[in-house]
Amino acid sequence: MNKETYQKYYQSGEGHFWLTNPNPRAKATKRWDCGDCCIRALANAMSCSWVEAFDWLTERARRDYSVVNDAQDFRRWLIQGGAVWKNCPAEKGKARMKVRDFAEKHPEGRYVITIANHETAVVNGQILDAWNCGESAVVGYLNMADFKL
Repeated sequence: MNKETYQKYYQSGEGHFWLTNPNPRAKATKRWDCGDCCIRALANAMSCSWVEAFDWLTERARRDYSVVNDAQDFRRWLIQGGAVWKNCPAEKGKARMKVRDFAEKHPEGRYVITIANHETAVVNGQILDAWNCGESAVVGYLNMADFKL
């Protein structure tokens, strides 16, 4: 990987991005993308451990015969826990809001952001993730203000 790509995706402090991965395996193996974005997003948004987020999601996944990274179930479970979903539909002739723009417009609060094939967290205006998805388009978001883990 060249230096420019590394800086774009993996360096903290660039605008509204903060490199963070609460997954204990990621810390031990130095492998930052572990295919666990839903768990990471919930843990980062709620400032809880990766294990607490995993256990909460696993309990629901077992109950519903699903997996923790099923995007539709993940969203439904968070809504059942008190989160509020806001869809950000594409409008003809307009570009969707980017995660970076969302973070800039939301300097306070806890959110789980849905982008194409990924979930991330924005907390108090900072994108918290294992890679910088700030240029990705927001499909929708969950306001976690009233969510109970």
